[in-house]
Amino acid sequence: MFKKITSIIIITLCVSCYNTKHIASEDFLLAKNTIIINGYKSNRIDGISNKEIHNIIKQSPNKKIIGLIPFHIWLYNLSNPEKNNWINSYLRKIGEKPVILNQELLQKSITQIKSHFENNGYFNSNVTHTINLHKKKAYIDYKISTGESYIINKIKYPSVDDYDIDKLIELSIKKSEIKKGDVFTYNDLNKERFIIEKVFQDNGYYKFTKDLIYIQADSTENKLVNIIFDFKDVKTDSINYIKFDINNIFIHLDNNAHFTDTIKYNNYYFIKPRNENFKLKLNVIEELIKIQPNNQYSEKDVETTYNNLSNLAFFKKIEIEFIENPLTNQLNCNINIEDPIKMYYSIETEVKRSADEGNIGVSSYLQFGNNNLLKGAENLNSKIKISLSNRQAGSENSDILFNTKEISYELGIRKPKLILPKKLDKWLVNSFQMNTQFVISATKRERPDFSSQTITQKLGYSWKNANNKHHQFNLIELSFSDIEENEFINNLILNNIYLQEQFEDKFIPAINYIYTFNNQKIYKITNYTYFKSKIETSGNFFQILGQTGKLETNENDDFMVFNNPFSQYAKIDFDFRRYLMFSKYNTFVFRSFLGIAYAYGNSEKIPIQKQFFSGGVNSIRAWEAFNLGPGTSSHTNNNYATGDLKLEFNLEYRFDFINSLKSALFIDGGNIWLLKENNQSGSTFKLNKFYHDIALGAGIGFRYDFDFFVIRLDLASIIRDPSQNKGERWVNNIFNRKYRYNLAIGYPF
Repeated sequence: MFKKITSIIIITLCVSCYNTKHIASEDFLLAKNTIIINGYKSNRIDGISNKEIHNIIKQSPNKKIIGLIPFHIWLYNLSNPEKNNWINSYLRKIGEKPVILNQELLQKSITQIKSHFENNGYFNSNVTHTINLHKKKAYIDYKISTGESYIINKIKYPSVDDYDIDKLIELSIKKSEIKKGDVFTYNDLNKERFIIEKVFQDNGYYKFTKDLIYIQADSTENKLVNIIFDFKDVKTDSINYIKFDINNIFIHLDNNAHFTDTIKYNNYYFIKPRNENFKLKLNVIEELIKIQPNNQYSEKDVETTYNNLSNLAFFKKIEIEFIENPLTNQLNCNINIEDPIKMYYSIETEVKRSADEGNIGVSSYLQFGNNNLLKGAENLNSKIKISLSNRQAGSENSDILFNTKEISYELGIRKPKLILPKKLDKWLVNSFQMNTQFVISATKRERPDFSSQTITQKLGYSWKNANNKHHQFNLIELSFSDIEENEFINNLILNNIYLQEQFEDKFIPAINYIYTFNNQKIYKITNYTYFKSKIETSGNFFQILGQTGKLETNENDDFMVFNNPFSQYAKIDFDFRRYLMFSKYNTFVFRSFLGIAYAYGNSEKIPIQKQFFSGGVNSIRAWEAFNLGPGTSSHTNNNYATGDLKLEFNLEYRFDFINSLKSALFIDGGNIWLLKENNQSGSTFKLNKFYHDIALGAGIGFRYDFDFFVIRLDLASIIRDPSQNKGERWVNNIFNRKYRYNLAIGYPF
């Protein structure tokens, strides 16, 4: 191992020296930018991060793999600059040209940094630099002396001899995000202008904009700032300070039609192609439009209307525009919408991992549906899917290419509104993308170890109350399972009491709620957070019925529904992910997962399909799916390891490799445990000892980006194996162990 590490260090040093080979004698390669604030290499000072300043600097060093190896500049330097044949052109294309120190860009960077600090309240800042030259490389230190920041002392808003405007100014003050004692920044003042603009536009002032607001800032000797907000031309009869009302609202169902008919429906004018029937019920559209005739203009109503129409997922195009009449202070509203194709179908074949176990297989499905089933934008979607994969779980025919077959049929109906009692509907008045969905599916699976038939029915709601917050509430989720075991599973059950109840036929009457938070900005390179939590319970209602004597029992005194015992349990899990975006293809990801499930009442064990497992392509990649844990248990003869509690964490550094080929280094850790004592030694969770059971794996991954999907190959090796004897759990040399290959579609998280 020492020899291999030494070899890596020597290669890295050689590559580093090679970076300057083709640089002119008078030039220097930019090696590093260092930010020093008030004498310290600070990460943040009063809201200004080190990363912000690095983004301002006009020149950045060449990118490096894992922050150490300048692989791309090395590729570029492999080319001969005097030749333009295909190999040299290709090396220059996939490589990266050396970044040469540019004094002009350096001075522009200093100016930009100083301006940035001034915008954030440091008006006496000073920015200098030093350049350290060593072996044809330049190391730049940007030294920033911030000086003292200015503090807000007084804030004065205008007082206008107009009752309506004065009331809106008072409302703006209540919504204000600045106050006395805050650091004075131009950025905060601009935000304040947006707040005032929004308040006025939501209350009838269609022509009012933030450009009408100007700000005076007077500083004192004590570095205190008095702020005065004022409006331009407010004392004149400017149209900018006049309220507008909504006059007529025209809904154009097809702007391309040459001949149209106009129909008035509940104060709305619907314009449709002549001799064509309405494709959508008029009351459906009317309910979604919050812009009302004879009401004053409100930007909030416009935004809500657009979101409601978009939520239908029915129209190809949606436009809302206003035509003003300054003489009457009225607006005519035109809402232009285009219908999509009513019927649709698709046939696809894909290679992917199975949803639960990570095995690679082939699946093909036919999907067809109707986007407007009952003329209310109801979506009827039907899918037939056939899957073939390989299962290697102690079966006699595991050498067959595809020994697992699955066929499923799913029928779903989605209504683009929440079908709720009126009192409950009022709670979600500010929500959008609201849907009610009913799904029924049937699946038959034949595996070498057992076969199963499952029927699932689900009635649920989904909605958003913010762009980054999604809610899903499944009021009813019923699942019937019929399992047929073969000799392998029968022997496994005989030797493992814990599995006996899991392989019984089950009725699972569940109810669950899922909350998802995701503040990712798709078209912006910025750090973001993903969080998902799910809470689920099953069987409580039927337990009450059973206790009142309305249900029969079996020989184990379990209550029965449809001749099967129902499952009763509670389950909750948390999935937290943090993405640190250093650049578009340079990301550090941290993920943690915690899940707990507990059976009670009518069940001794959690149904196997509801239990947690570890290992596989999206988990701890050094182990096969279902082959880790629980606890220190060893599963050399089978891989049916499931548990009631799961703890997992993943660290992954993703970086650009060559063109569309990306790479990653990762570390995975965690395990699963049982909560109740059983005959599996070391499988039960102990709060004071669980950290001894943590498994660790690490590896390298390669991902090829096809734009519309990503193929991923991860090579992982075990670092710490809790199933081994104490003192033998840490692996001495991971290079001498076999790697586990994980082929999958998409990123692991």
